[in-house]
Amino acid sequence: MLTALFEQVVNGTMIGSIYVLVALGMVLIFGVMQVLNFAHGVLFMAGGYVCHFAFFKLTGSYPASIALSMVALAALGLVLEQAVFRPLRDNIQMQMVASLGLILVIQNGVIALWGPHALQMRVPTAETIVRLGSLSFTVQHFVVIGTVAATVILLQLFLTRSRLGTAIRATSQNADAARVVGIDTSRIFLLTFVIASALAALGGALLGPLFLIFPQMGDLPLLKALTAIVLGGMGSVPGAVVGGLAIGIIESVSTLFIPTDFRDTVVFGLLILVLLVRPWGLFGVRVRGEA
Repeated sequence: MLTALFEQVVNGTMIGSIYVLVALGMVLIFGVMQVLNFAHGVLFMAGGYVCHFAFFKLTGSYPASIALSMVALAALGLVLEQAVFRPLRDNIQMQMVASLGLILVIQNGVIALWGPHALQMRVPTAETIVRLGSLSFTVQHFVVIGTVAATVILLQLFLTRSRLGTAIRATSQNADAARVVGIDTSRIFLLTFVIASALAALGGALLGPLFLIFPQMGDLPLLKALTAIVLGGMGSVPGAVVGGLAIGIIESVSTLFIPTDFRDTVVFGLLILVLLVRPWGLFGVRVRGEA
């Protein structure tokens, strides 16, 4: 039983790390722009496709393909922020509606370029096996966990130790006050969207070798990331990390006791229980008037 538990904890940490990347991008956009970008899942998916294309058609190197994927999606994020979200900046509701529309646009664009069929991306780290006692994992499992851990640390250092990171935090707290002290909030909005898009691409590129790459591959990570954000607390970076990992581990461990088809029931049931006790989430800040 302990062996099976350890196996599921590792699997849960790996998939939870993917949820963390998606949740972090969404938290950054929500914290700064006050918008839930529902198109974040298709950016995740596009990152997987671009990485696949770069690996087989351009570089033959998985790390280089990941980097190209992040650069490409960062560029796409720049275009989307300027062409879609910036003109609608004063209308948050329309920004959310636009993000829903982008789901269809990007999904259909990917299908037009790569077709509707799922793709496989066999890279050396997904083919190499690591044995821990009687258990076997692919090296890609630990690549995902290590890469996400390093990304979280670097992002935290950027947000807390750099001038741009401080400007992002100031804008997320009060955009009007940030403008008063000379922060270019338009630049901060753009930078935030670019970083979030690159994080989504990283998630898709890391998950692609372990599973199939297909047009709807970002739907479930988006839903789980939203759950992680609510569980951890809206706008909280530590909450997104803890929430994403918790969801991944809980859903994996739960399969030891219940059929796999019911694991989402456990996750969302736990979410309801937490919100009944702390409606503002584990790391969220309670506001005046909240029960």
